[in-house]
Amino acid sequence: MYRRWMRRPWFVLFLGVSLGVTICAAALVGFLAGRQTGGRIQLPETLLHASATESGDTMAIATGLIDEGVEGLFILDFITGNLQVAVINPRTGQLGGLYFHNVAADLGTQQGKAPKYLIVTGEYMYRSFTGNVRPAQSIVYVADATSGNYAAYMLPWDRQASSYNFAQVNPMIVLGRGKARNVPVE
Repeated sequence: MYRRWMRRPWFVLFLGVSLGVTICAAALVGFLAGRQTGGRIQLPETLLHASATESGDTMAIATGLIDEGVEGLFILDFITGNLQVAVINPRTGQLGGLYFHNVAADLGTQQGKAPKYLIVTGEYMYRSFTGNVRPAQSIVYVADATSGNYAAYMLPWDRQASSYNFAQVNPMIVLGRGKARNVPVE
């Protein structure tokens, strides 16, 4: 049946003209749309939030978002097991918060055995907290590569205290602990 229609010259002409009109209409719409935007396609703005992590033989650091426009520096000392977070006050540019916790007991670090800690931050969006003190927007995860134990910590952030330039010095809160390895490593 297809061959029968293709032998008729008016059908081929109609098909060619229809295809040509469709292509011209699409080109005209594209041209007019380009003139209205100045020839550029405008995409919505995307905000990026990034954190960084670095580790050495005896210390590891990471960064994480504390609040809008406020970042914290998470520092973990392998020798003492002390985890501390330094927060810069965005209004003064000076140290506006210091949070601390010792991770050795949480991770089951054995005395005399050198731990190999790993540290990374993750985003935490709280849903329902009342009052001025709320969890920061980052959680810090610490793992001990020798034992396979890990723990998650958050810090209580008082947005109002930071806006009035009050220093915040508080302990961190343990959110949970776990074990990633079920077999002991010698």
